[in-house]
Amino acid sequence: MGCCDCLMKAILVIINSIVVVSGVALLVTGGIFFSKAHEFFDIDELDKYNSDITPIAVPLIVVGAILVLVGLVGCCGAISGKHGLLNIYIIVVVIVIVVEIAVCIYCVIKKNDIRDMSVEGGKVLMDNAKSGNATEAQITSVNSIQYILECCGTSGKDFWGNGEYPNSCCSTYTYEEATGKQLVMVSSCGEGTVYEEGCEDAFIQNYYNIGLAIGVIVGGIVVFELFCVIAACISKKQEDMVA
Repeated sequence: MGCCDCLMKAILVIINSIVVVSGVALLVTGGIFFSKAHEFFDIDELDKYNSDITPIAVPLIVVGAILVLVGLVGCCGAISGKHGLLNIYIIVVVIVIVVEIAVCIYCVIKKNDIRDMSVEGGKVLMDNAKSGNATEAQITSVNSIQYILECCGTSGKDFWGNGEYPNSCCSTYTYEEATGKQLVMVSSCGEGTVYEEGCEDAFIQNYYNIGLAIGVIVGGIVVFELFCVIAACISKKQEDMVA
């Protein structure tokens, strides 16, 4: 067995070990919030996040389970050199790659529809906050949007009316979780300045940059997965030569 083949097998084992650990982390995180086990630990810091994270607990568990399964198959296949395990690993990773590429293509084709849906969702969120019908999670989301995009309201600070606007419209705002169902309104930013641009325009300006960043990340993941497939194929080939 050549040094290159040993190196590829070692890399495959290391990579899939990391995948297994990541999967276990997702399983534990999803399981804690799904079962609400943290209530028995009396951890106040976890309780405030419970209502927000519970809806995504199931996807976390599912993704975690898949990662653990794929990682274990990859590790066992690389260590043992068994064709059956390596074939399963290769097939699963190739399917994941195809799905990722398909999703990317779909998002590119539907990019304008996705943008419009996102803008409409943002408008509903802002309207709920303005009318006082928002939940704590929605208030946190509004503050997050205005803080990250450096914007104010749907169309600008005047959107909020009465000469007031949320403190998250100020350049001096420090992000924090909402502790109520109402925005903290101010009439002045003190030593800071108020963001004049509306969040709708700010989002549209940043939308394609965000999409590009996501595309680059997904592209890197696909390259990484292709490398795993190549490493698995090399391991199979080496076992054939030994046999």
